[in-house]
Amino acid sequence: MNKISQIHQKCLYCGTSLIGMCQPHKRKYCSSSCGGKIRLRKRKPGVQAKLWQHEREVFENAMEMYWSGMGGAAIARHFNIPVGTVYSWVHDFGGRRERIEAKMPPAADRPSIKSPRERFGAAESADEWIEVLRGETQYADDPFADMTVRLVCGTLHGQSAGKLAAVISESLKEDPLSGRSYAFCSKGRNSVAVLTWKDPVYSIAKYVKTHGTFIWPHENLGRTIEITKAEFDRLLFLKKHEKVSGKVLQKTPESLISCGFHGIIRYEKCS
Repeated sequence: MNKISQIHQKCLYCGTSLIGMCQPHKRKYCSSSCGGKIRLRKRKPGVQAKLWQHEREVFENAMEMYWSGMGGAAIARHFNIPVGTVYSWVHDFGGRRERIEAKMPPAADRPSIKSPRERFGAAESADEWIEVLRGETQYADDPFADMTVRLVCGTLHGQSAGKLAAVISESLKEDPLSGRSYAFCSKGRNSVAVLTWKDPVYSIAKYVKTHGTFIWPHENLGRTIEITKAEFDRLLFLKKHEKVSGKVLQKTPESLISCGFHGIIRYEKCS
């Protein structure tokens, strides 16, 4: 064994044995990462390499947890260190030992997390549908919270004031001039129109989604479902795959409000 191989049997940075690696008699480091850290130390003596900014005990325990099957994110949370640091350790030293893969429970035993659309679709009655909506709604101090909106089940093609009033009187057998608010969903489920009689004109509020579709009750749940204003606002901003309650759409859509047949049109933001 020559003098060079005697000197460089171990990595000059981390101490890993170089025996068994490619051309060990010419190597000084076990990897390019260790070589880069040494060169950084020479150029900037005051800068510590990222690996050794943490105690060696933390590094060793983190690697033991990784080899035992724990994920990198869980290890980072346990030691309160950046997850990138853990992945760097795993990249450089994870191959030294065989990792024990964590066993996942069968798919039938895993808790299933359903999106709001799936929970609404599984409702078999209007009461179950309302319970799902109430579970997604956060109630706040709102002077108009007691106001109600009647959702007309199913979809409708065309949302003119005359047609909506005709549906209320002929299909629902109710008085469109009663002052109640009736909400209708379009065939494409991308717009909702709310018709309210405010003497002497009809007031139509239209909400349009630029992305995705609205969640709306099907015809098999009945003719109408009555909900509060807070629940209606929540229904408008429900996202298709949202799993956490209390979230709002990333972009608040604009609603076009047309007051009666007098052609008074104005835009406002939905809040």
